[in-house]
Amino acid sequence: MDRSPWWGRDGHPPGAVPRPPVRNDAPVVASRAGSGLEPIVQRRGRTRMHHPPALLALCLAVASACDVADDAVDVAVAERSVNALSANTNLALVAERFAGEPAMAAMSVDAARTRAVELVAQRVGALALLSCDPQVTADPVAGTVHAMVADCRIGPVRLDGEIDGSVAIETAACDTGECPSTVVWTLDDFDLQIGANLLANRRPHFVGPVTFRDPIDAALPMSWATGEGFVTDIPFGLFDTVSHASWTFDADDCVTMQVESRLDRQLEVGDDATSQRDRERRIGTMVVSVSELRRCPAKCPTAGHVQLAFGRGHVLAWEYDDDRTVEVTAPGGRHFETELACDE
Repeated sequence: MDRSPWWGRDGHPPGAVPRPPVRNDAPVVASRAGSGLEPIVQRRGRTRMHHPPALLALCLAVASACDVADDAVDVAVAERSVNALSANTNLALVAERFAGEPAMAAMSVDAARTRAVELVAQRVGALALLSCDPQVTADPVAGTVHAMVADCRIGPVRLDGEIDGSVAIETAACDTGECPSTVVWTLDDFDLQIGANLLANRRPHFVGPVTFRDPIDAALPMSWATGEGFVTDIPFGLFDTVSHASWTFDADDCVTMQVESRLDRQLEVGDDATSQRDRERRIGTMVVSVSELRRCPAKCPTAGHVQLAFGRGHVLAWEYDDDRTVEVTAPGGRHFETELACDE
C-alpha cells in the first residue's frame, strides 16, 4: 500500500446517565490527508415495511397478535446500528493517525517510542488551517501526547476534540534478538467529535478509553479495543459500547473493516414514557458482527455483511451493495429498507 508521509503506515441493563457535554475545546479528529472520504451522519431515513402475505393475513385475522410493535422495534434497532457502524468508519480514520511506520522495526524500543510520538504530533499539526490552530503537547521521551483541535476541517469533515494518550512498543523475535513489532496507543482521555454536519450535536461523539494497536508490518491490520465506560453518542441516543475492530486501507483509500460490538442504550430524560421504557427493555443489548465492510471515499459502502442479535434471540441481517439503502431481513421473513446518508 502506498502511504503518504503525513499518514505514516497506512449485557447489562444500562443506568441513566447524562449526555456528555460537547465541549468548546473538544472532541476530535482525523482523517487521511487528501482523502475525500466523508464521515456518515446517519439520520432516520424512510422505512418501508414488507410483510409476507400469510403473515399479513394472520395479523388481520388476529388483530391483538399483530406484530406492528415488533416492526417498530426492528426498525429502531436497524437504524441505530447502521448509524453506529457509520460512526465506526470515522473512528478508523481517527485511529490511522496513530499508525507507526515500517522503519520503526529496525529501531530500538526507545527510539521507536520517540518516533511514534513524533508521528502523531506531526499529523495533528498538519491539520493547521486559517481557522484551525492545533494545540499539541508531546513528550517523546515519556511517550505521551496531548492534543486539542477546534474548528478544524479535512475537506467537508469538521473536527473538534481532545486526546490524551501514551504509547508503548511491543517486540517480537527477529534476526538481531527482539525488535519493535507493534505500536500500542492507550488513550484514557478520548473525547472526539467528527462529522460533516453543520450542527455539532448531530455528529458522532466518542467519549471514553480506547486502545489502538498498529503492527509495524504493513501487511497486518490495525485494530482498536474500547475500554470500560466508552460511550458512542449518535442522534439515536447514547450507547455504552464494547467494541473490537480491525481494518486495512488499500491504495485507493478504501477501508475494509471487521467489527464486533455490544451496544446498550442509556436511558435518558425523554425515556420516561412507559412505552419507550418497554421498547428499550425489549431491545436490551445489541450485539453487532460485521465482516468485510468496505467503503471508499465519499461513497456508500460497496460490500459488507452485518448480523445483529438483540432482545430474546431476535436476529436482523443485511448486506451493503453500493446502494443508498440496505434491505434488512427480520424474523418471520419480514423485510424493510433503511436509507443511508453516504455523502454527509
